Amino acid sequence: MNIVDQFLRNNYILAICEDAICKKSFTLNLSHFKMSEVPDLVEKCEILLKLFLNRNHLTRIPSFICKFTSLQILTLDYNQLNEFPLELCQLISLKSLNISCNSIAKLPREICQLTQLETFWCNNTGLLELPEELGNCDRLETLGARGNLLQTLPVTICRLKRLRWLTLENNRLTTIPDSWGELQNLIHFNLKSNLLTHIPKCLEHLKKLQYVFLNCNCITTYTSEELLKSLTHIRMLNICDNPVCDVPSLQEKLKEHGNILCDSNQHDGLTNDELANEDNVEDAEDEEYQSDWENSVETSDLDSTDSSSVETNLEDISILIPELSRYITNFN
Repeated sequence: MNIVDQFLRNNYILAICEDAICKKSFTLNLSHFKMSEVPDLVEKCEILLKLFLNRNHLTRIPSFICKFTSLQILTLDYNQLNEFPLELCQLISLKSLNISCNSIAKLPREICQLTQLETFWCNNTGLLELPEELGNCDRLETLGARGNLLQTLPVTICRLKRLRWLTLENNRLTTIPDSWGELQNLIHFNLKSNLLTHIPKCLEHLKKLQYVFLNCNCITTYTSEELLKSLTHIRMLNICDNPVCDVPSLQEKLKEHGNILCDSNQHDGLTNDELANEDNVEDAEDEEYQSDWENSVETSDLDSTDSSSVETNLEDISILIPELSRYITNFN
């Protein structure tokens, strides 16, 4: 970026901050600006409810962010953080937090202070473990920890009674705690591309569960008929691309269970909407599940919770040129 572009970008950011301060805005969008640090002016935006800082070059979060005690939504995905900012644990009103696509190998124990948290994305950060204390965030409804290095899981996750959407895809998990059968509101459970050797027994206790992804694991043995029959409440159980599916006789037995997807060619040509509508159910509850299914499919590769961009949410820079002129001193 040349010096003029950098100048305009930096001062455009300042103009946005000043506008938010002047208007006492509840939302501040500083995403997609390639910022290396958060401007000091942001400190004056203490009444913020939403702060978007995703897709920048941030390596740290300023200490003043702990003043934003009313903040409910914070996006930090796609930055260059190498540790979880402890200051975030003081944001006691936070409902949605995204730290995906940073280099954060560990979450602090203090994360238990985020008791209002409903949505937490920590995809592709290199996480080695989930802390036991995460079980204290008992308002969580959505948890995404895809593409990490998790080998084990804390049993305390079973305390998250409101959890509906959970993805642990592409980790190194070999087992799922039996105690997770207490997640009675879970609807979506994505365990694709792990190292599981059998279908988790806890699934039979999750009576609201609708969609389970166990494809691309290491399931080698045929699960007992008793367990498979106890999973009839699950609308779609995907176990494709497991060794057990390569044995023709076992594959045929699995196909006898209408809700089990064991052949990747089984639904060739069907769209996600068609898959969701196979049962042609029309009651309100199933419509909710259908909506959840569509969301699950569309967000299977989701890392960013903010779809905004400089082009869609910010005024055209030409409009702000007169405003920016007061910052111009000398280009020499």
